[in-house]
Amino acid sequence: MSRSRESAGARTDRTTGARRATIVDVATRAGVSRQTVTRAMNDMPGISPDTRERVLAAAEELNYRPSRFGRGLVSQGPPTLGLLVNELTNTFFPEIAATVIRESARRGWNVVVAETENGAEAEAIATELVRRADALLGYSLPADADEIVPARMPLVRLDLQEADGAGVRFAEEDAMSELAAHLKRSGAARVAVLDSAQDGESRRAHQMREAVGRQIDAVDLVPASADGIPAQVEAALDAGADTLMAWNDVHALQVLKALRTRGLNVPEDVRVTGVDGLALGELVSPELTTIGVDLEAVAREAVDLVDGLFTGRLSAADGGAARTVPYRLVVRESA
Repeated sequence: MSRSRESAGARTDRTTGARRATIVDVATRAGVSRQTVTRAMNDMPGISPDTRERVLAAAEELNYRPSRFGRGLVSQGPPTLGLLVNELTNTFFPEIAATVIRESARRGWNVVVAETENGAEAEAIATELVRRADALLGYSLPADADEIVPARMPLVRLDLQEADGAGVRFAEEDAMSELAAHLKRSGAARVAVLDSAQDGESRRAHQMREAVGRQIDAVDLVPASADGIPAQVEAALDAGADTLMAWNDVHALQVLKALRTRGLNVPEDVRVTGVDGLALGELVSPELTTIGVDLEAVAREAVDLVDGLFTGRLSAADGGAARTVPYRLVVRESA
């Protein structure tokens, strides 16, 4: 069983589709047994220095890197999944982490969590995770993560944007259209999309504006303000908005606070919506209308992708390692 796992995990390169070197290839090149390769790569006793050097040279020539994930499975020790997320002060990311940890625990895996601040230092942090983990799963993985991760290590992205690669895509478009239709039925006449970006327009804000624009004529984009969310809310209200669509749920909760400070009632004076469907949205008054993603489903798909990439059941090269989890409309009190 060990041999089939080791071979299956190295079938193809993640990006090119070319066959990757296996432990058997290294053993053949060095003229030793598979067990000797394992000893040499793990600096174990029982082989001579000359043999170790010969094996390491063969591995280098073949660009072979042993998978810590594979060693954990073969030795029956618990593999470790490295999870990279954005800042944990944003409730969305602790909720993702919790679901991934629960799903991994069902398989007997450990999870190491690391965070970045809005993607800052993502490359350095991902590189450190690679040293400590057997597979890498991330929401804020750097664009060149393929160059950081050894070829045989599973690499899975959350909120996958690229056409190729392994990961889970969050499908927001249909839910945004449903939300726009709901707002129109509720009497919304002028909608302000509150962006998280000060310069340009974020991808999500563009999707929101497009979806609402198909239902309601008056849609404004309000960029983030250097003076904070109260200033952003004031700009939207000054433009006549009766509905404020926040970039995410955490943003929406801050919008609710700003409106309360101004003495405005929600939804009587102005409607507010969010994105992400966080449990926190049910703990405020009024409860937050939002579009949300099933994070348990995200975790199941993501962890299954990690497992499938290692065993060879899945391949990122042919598009077979991309999953989609849709957002859904959650109507509550705020709109």
